[in-house]
Amino acid sequence: MARLLVGAGLAAALAFPACASVEKAIVAEPGVNFTLGLGKTASISGTTNRLTFRRVSEDSRCPTTVVCVWEGAARIEVALSRNGAAGATAILSLTPPNNEARVGDLVVRFVGLAPYPVGPGPAPREYVAELAIVKL
Repeated sequence: MARLLVGAGLAAALAFPACASVEKAIVAEPGVNFTLGLGKTASISGTTNRLTFRRVSEDSRCPTTVVCVWEGAARIEVALSRNGAAGATAILSLTPPNNEARVGDLVVRFVGLAPYPVGPGPAPREYVAELAIVKL
């Protein structure tokens, strides 16, 4: 009887392979804003380039529950690679003109950063950057 249960369990596991966690590939379309989680990489459609959101180098934005004399700033580091080879790294700010960087025939633009700080205390760890790619 034990064999029958093991066999039934194996059959059930094979019948529902979609239950396994599979990370969806992120494809960035030039000219369309997209979001990219911290540490994640997006392929850029129509190219061999990949963009990685490496880190948040600054998040001094004024929390929504605090009155500030300065709105603060947010800066992120992104890396653009081609054919799997290391490429250019850029620090982008939310404030123009430092919100974009040109790499070859592509411009990477930093549009937004979530989550927005709510109160004083440690910065969020699960950042998501809103970015755009412009092909020249």
